[in-house]
Amino acid sequence: MATETSGDLLTPLSSFVGRVDEMVEASRLLRGTRLLTLTGTAGAGKTRLALEVARKEQRGGRQTIMVVELGTCGEQESVASRVSAALDSHIDTGVLLAEARGAGAKLAGWLLVIDNCEHVIGECGLLVGRLLARYPGLQILATSREALRIPGETVYPVNGLPLPGPDGRSSATEYLRSDAVRLFADRARAVVPDFELTQENAADTGAVCERLGGLPLPIELAAQLIRTFSVAELRKRLDDPLSLLVGGWRTASARHRSWRAALTWSYDLLKPMEQLLFRRLSVFPGGFGVDAAAAVLTDEVPASLVPELLTALESKSVIQFPTSRGREEARAGRFRMLEPVRGYAHQKLLDLHEEEQAYEGLTRWLTALVSPLWRTGIAPLDTWRTAGAELTNLRHALERPAADDDERRLLLVGGLVTLDTSPEAGTDAARLVHSALRAANPESRYRAIALEGAAMLAVRRGAHIEALRVLQEAVDRERATAPSPLLGRLLLRLSLLKEHYGDRSGALEDLTASARVSEHLDDGLTFAVCVGHLARHELTCGDLASAAQLIDRALPAVHTVPPEWQCDVINVAGALAVERDDLSAAERYFAEPLRSVREGPGQAAGLIEGLAVVAVRRLQFDRGLHLISAAEQMGESVTCGLRSHPWWRHRVEAARTAGMNGLATRADRELAWGRSLRSDDVVAYALGDGQPSAPTRDEARHGPLSPRQWAVAALLIKGLTNRQIASRIHVSVRTVETHVRNIRGTLGLRSRSHIAAWAAQTQQE
Repeated sequence: MATETSGDLLTPLSSFVGRVDEMVEASRLLRGTRLLTLTGTAGAGKTRLALEVARKEQRGGRQTIMVVELGTCGEQESVASRVSAALDSHIDTGVLLAEARGAGAKLAGWLLVIDNCEHVIGECGLLVGRLLARYPGLQILATSREALRIPGETVYPVNGLPLPGPDGRSSATEYLRSDAVRLFADRARAVVPDFELTQENAADTGAVCERLGGLPLPIELAAQLIRTFSVAELRKRLDDPLSLLVGGWRTASARHRSWRAALTWSYDLLKPMEQLLFRRLSVFPGGFGVDAAAAVLTDEVPASLVPELLTALESKSVIQFPTSRGREEARAGRFRMLEPVRGYAHQKLLDLHEEEQAYEGLTRWLTALVSPLWRTGIAPLDTWRTAGAELTNLRHALERPAADDDERRLLLVGGLVTLDTSPEAGTDAARLVHSALRAANPESRYRAIALEGAAMLAVRRGAHIEALRVLQEAVDRERATAPSPLLGRLLLRLSLLKEHYGDRSGALEDLTASARVSEHLDDGLTFAVCVGHLARHELTCGDLASAAQLIDRALPAVHTVPPEWQCDVINVAGALAVERDDLSAAERYFAEPLRSVREGPGQAAGLIEGLAVVAVRRLQFDRGLHLISAAEQMGESVTCGLRSHPWWRHRVEAARTAGMNGLATRADRELAWGRSLRSDDVVAYALGDGQPSAPTRDEARHGPLSPRQWAVAALLIKGLTNRQIASRIHVSVRTVETHVRNIRGTLGLRSRSHIAAWAAQTQQE
């Protein structure tokens, strides 16, 4: 927490936790610039970081470091007089702005820390510019919620402390790798000396820090409450952090003694239109772009001004580009508001009774975004991704009570289920879907898409009978009107579900009907997916030629559909390539979509199984088994596509058996080789003094094959027919056929060519 002091660099009263990377980077930047400005939102720890960087400079031998605090500088006192007063003990008052001979030399090597510039940003910027121009040896380190915007300035944003990562939440030790958690624990021990981070409270501590955006100020304020509340109780009470986080240090500046005061300081510095946008953006917990921001302003601000206003809010550190969701969002111009800041903005929204306008704008905008999922059969991938980025905002809008007759909620809940395929989405989504279906008009045009959502959720929890009933109701409702693209998609889903229950004729009937509707409406994407599933039917019946013709029609369009549908069709293409022994093409098909389905493990599992089958066919047994077991960990298929079909399950199990037999062959071969070693060879080998001669290894290479079977396999490598092999080893053709059949069974291989490939690789080993 910042204190109101100016003058020499003082000794801190509390420990400095974390910020190792920021210290290194800020120090590096300071070596290459004369003006470094640390920017960031309220409570980000800019002041403390600046002072620690200054202390590091002091330890490095810098002679003079002065600190000027501008937090209380206002209309009664100019920035120039505050700076002059702070430096009065070192130079004559007024020399800063005078053209005095030798003044430049006197300030050479000085570091001037100017703290809290944001409320006097204009005056401060002018003064800093003049100081740097007149005194070439002077360096300035400033803190502000926005940049000074003068030539030569280097800006370094200060964000919240690192939070516990998703893979670092299994023990208290792993939680302590987070700077935010360590700061909380340190400050909690200051008020409760026996406080410890334990296995029992680590998760709650991590959640508290996450709710507070990793920002040091609210984390410190929360930690001081440990004398009154347990961490679990504190976590529950953080629904109202503005009322809770009020107990700052007496030595702290007034704006740092409560979280509300810190944010009010920032809010009051915004212009009226910036304040309006700041309040309205509080309805977007999942982030927002320019179009979303314009939607919640309705007609109060021209849309042409929105980019400028967003830029202003970002420059003043009340909104920011994401740092943890990747660069794609930043390139797309997507902003976010830290959750504790958003809570303040939302309270302001409620105080000024603007929630109705804001939420109406949000609902209208989300409806337009999700509408393609209702108007089209299968929406293009770009549309799906754009809408999918708003999942958090969708849930937020649906959690808010609305009028019972608002049929748009049916569309939004249907879109939510379609877009969110994550395993943890089920319970809350089901509650929202059923609530919307109960409340809305039974004759609503959007009812079918909400029913589709209810059916999909039933499938995910294994209630397939319920899913069939609900999906059939949705189909019947759509059939009662003119044919629509949605009907095509519903029939496709119904077909897959019927097939899962063994109703092959009913499934083919619905699939064919879906293809007819889609073709009639010129819905190319849905038609392509239907054709892909028809190819699957032909493939599983053994008609490879028909399957190939159909899959060739489907593939050109299927690359532009969402992963939910794309993976099913590409799995068919890959499986067909495997059946044709075109392993290179199969690997290409299975691998290509994996990058786009990383968020949907259930969809990726089928592709990974395909790669496992390819690996085993290539005799890469260990890789194949690794992939098969990994796919099993990703969960069972809920899409009722190829992965759940007995035809495919048989091939995966055959690959598993072949892989295990192949590894057993290798293991048996190595064991036999070891048994064949002479005593002196064993000692030499154990000591690493040498390798026994190769012939003993060759004698043990047969593994699970008998010598006669190995002889047959070796001749298969040369491409000989059964009759030619029989002539070579002096047995009947029928005996050779029996040997080939037994070899296939022992190794789990499907053809003579696979046996030949296995034998060739074994010889090389």
